[in-house]
Amino acid sequence: MASPQGTIEVTKSNFVEKSNDFIKHLPNASFIAIDEEMTGISLPPNEVTPMSKEDSPAHRYSALKRVPERYSIIQLGISLFEQKSVTETAERDAASFIVRRYKFTMFPGADPNLSREITMHPSAMHFLRENNMSFDTWVQDGIPFCTKFNAQKVVERFLERHQRRIKAAPIMSPNNSQRLVLSRDADKQFHARCITRLREWLDAPLPTPAPTQEGVSLLLPRCNSFLRRSLYEAIQRDYPYLVVETENEQIRVWRLTDDERANRNQRLLEEDFNKYLTESVGVYRIFLALTKACRGEPIKNDLENAILAENAAVATADFVPTAESPTRKIPLVVHNGLMDLLFLMSHFHSPILPGDWVECKDLIHSYFPIIYDTKVLATQYCAESSSRSHLQGVYEDTLESYPEWQLKNSDEESGQQAHDAAFDAYMTGVSFCGLTYTIHNQCEVLPTSSNARFKLWEVSEKLEYPRWLFGRNKLYFHLSPFTIDLETPCDPLGRRISALSTFRVSNINRGITTRDILDCVRGLTDSNQRAIHVDLFWVNDTVFLVGARITSLQQSEDQSEEIFKESGKLLRCALEGRFCNGETIELFVPPARPEKTNSIWNLWGLLGSNDSTLSERPAKRRRTE
Repeated sequence: MASPQGTIEVTKSNFVEKSNDFIKHLPNASFIAIDEEMTGISLPPNEVTPMSKEDSPAHRYSALKRVPERYSIIQLGISLFEQKSVTETAERDAASFIVRRYKFTMFPGADPNLSREITMHPSAMHFLRENNMSFDTWVQDGIPFCTKFNAQKVVERFLERHQRRIKAAPIMSPNNSQRLVLSRDADKQFHARCITRLREWLDAPLPTPAPTQEGVSLLLPRCNSFLRRSLYEAIQRDYPYLVVETENEQIRVWRLTDDERANRNQRLLEEDFNKYLTESVGVYRIFLALTKACRGEPIKNDLENAILAENAAVATADFVPTAESPTRKIPLVVHNGLMDLLFLMSHFHSPILPGDWVECKDLIHSYFPIIYDTKVLATQYCAESSSRSHLQGVYEDTLESYPEWQLKNSDEESGQQAHDAAFDAYMTGVSFCGLTYTIHNQCEVLPTSSNARFKLWEVSEKLEYPRWLFGRNKLYFHLSPFTIDLETPCDPLGRRISALSTFRVSNINRGITTRDILDCVRGLTDSNQRAIHVDLFWVNDTVFLVGARITSLQQSEDQSEEIFKESGKLLRCALEGRFCNGETIELFVPPARPEKTNSIWNLWGLLGSNDSTLSERPAKRRRTE
């Protein structure tokens, strides 16, 4: 893996330049990995109402959505993984990449109509401080952001200002019936003195040469807004060829030749372009570019063109849409990324997320048609899953398998560690590459042609590789037996188990351990002498779920149905032979979707945005002896 520039730190002071660099390289990416750091990932204890671990994502969503609606993104890390061509890398290294890492530091803008309040959770702030977060940079040089709706309004005003400027239209064009009439003698005298001074200035010869390339100007005395409007009206009525502008509660009048007017308009255009990008649109520019690349869409209209253009001239040029042709949709890669995606929606689509879970999934899927979650790949799609599924653990395991992917520079020793959004995005991308190769090798899936190298990221849309092999558009749901499926309304059980063979066992003795349960189902085989493997999930001290698990990753979901049915019958018989003293054994049925409620939950870590291990859960009675 080659990362030629290290992490590219993007702040407000360099946003236009660095965002242009990002947009330039984005279409060449094989896949894109993201990560975020937020001001909070859980709600205060007094707003938390615990909910059952058996609840489905739809059941928990009404509470879950309030976290991204309340807190803010501090850092958005994006890594672009561009696979080298065959001529650039050795054949043996089938995943040699140029990686560009970007870290966008985000802070709400000054305009209250575009920004949102900042709410900070103390534990999140302590965590970020311990991981070298620069709060000074965040506050002083953070890039603003806005929603799609607000960005469109800002761009429309920018384009309107440009059109007025090139047409030399008056800044204020009041209707004749609304013109101000001065009544006070002092106001009339002030107005007369200013107009007299203006006429004397116009009658005087122009200095040679001109003091600037933008002509000469006259600054009239300071006055209130009422008098300034009166002067505006008089000057624009009697001297329409002059340019009038306000400067620190004073009126400045410009006398310009055609060339000077063109130079001035060009300077003002560039300043206006940079200002509206850095102070208003901000990181929405990155979100728009990212989503269009993930959707394989060209620029559609003049508003999108004005946001994504590399400079002011391109932004204001007549936009001609290109003929739409099928474009490769670039996969987005996350690690335990549900919260990352929800935060993106609340920051760039709407501050209030949809009230319905299915609508929310459809919204995410509309922006990002192809998503891979490395937490899902590591826990559910690798035949020999590592006991470590948190991001850094998966990354380290990947480097053990592919030591040639270790960074060749000293980035990892210079502070670019875990919990920096850009480096976490980098680790996510490296882990994704390693996991896809591992799954490919264990499934013995052939590439598209005999001389082609396996590249999941180039065939995702064509679906040469079925989604059940690599978990396309499935997201990890923390501390839950469910996996989120963005392509279907219902979310299935995860961990390669099925509702056809998953049982809920309740009212068990508190002395029962995990080992006791596994011992009673050990050695089960089906009619084809295949061993029946199980997955165990504790709900609480007296309830657990256990389901037969498909271990052969070459079995499709349709092919697995009969296996699940047979395994379920054998598993139930084994459970009934062991738990026959008042315990209840029943086929697990996910709870019905709840009515809308304002209750809040946050079982330990359930709102976490990234990693979790068993050690991060609340202390509880040991499940094993």
